Amino acid sequence: MENFKMEEFLQTISKDKRCLEMFRYLINSSYIRVVNYHNTNPVNAERFEAEIKYYSEHFVPVTLKDLDQFFETRKWPYEKPGLIPAIFEGFRNHYDVMLPILDKYHFTGWFYFPSFFMDIPLEEQLPFSEAHELNITDESLYPDKRIAMNWDEVREIASRHEVCCHTGNHFQITKETPDEDMYREIVTAKRHLEEKIGREVEVFCWLYGEEYNYNKKAHKYLKEAGYKYVVSNLKMEKIR
Repeated sequence: MENFKMEEFLQTISKDKRCLEMFRYLINSSYIRVVNYHNTNPVNAERFEAEIKYYSEHFVPVTLKDLDQFFETRKWPYEKPGLIPAIFEGFRNHYDVMLPILDKYHFTGWFYFPSFFMDIPLEEQLPFSEAHELNITDESLYPDKRIAMNWDEVREIASRHEVCCHTGNHFQITKETPDEDMYREIVTAKRHLEEKIGREVEVFCWLYGEEYNYNKKAHKYLKEAGYKYVVSNLKMEKIR
């Protein structure tokens, strides 16, 4: 640490707004941390288990009820900070690999589903993935060609973990996106997911982890859909 140059370090991180903001949150003892996962292939299962085991020893899992209480009281009720394993895209390997690990350590996962992915026929799932930036790291993992979870698997996850909407088609909503596309990817996607799992979905996440104010044009659709929170790479924001 003797050679550590704080001024140089601060100049470096200040060049990236997100990096600077993340550093500010960390030094101010943020109450909830998030770790993102995408593909969770069996080849990495040992590492995933070591990570979740570590989280279970040093953090507490976070539920939506915890988040509601924190936003209402502005007080974190636990001695340890919270941590959310955020598991993106609805891949089948989440169910096969990550879910048993989370359950083993009694740690709540937050699963972010593109709501229409599970409806894609098996023969079309790989082309769909390639067309929608659902990056597959091992095409040979499932010879039956089913890359996405099926709805029974999603429902099992929903029975003891948090389920969130990550648009309908893994679709990037920009400020130029037509209203009908925003409605489909924000409102219809939420309602479809809720219908399939039989419970309310209260959290939305843009592609690329944008913040709530990223697209003010979409605010009316977030409200119409009935979401409570928007989650980005740096913030968990309550919809106003």
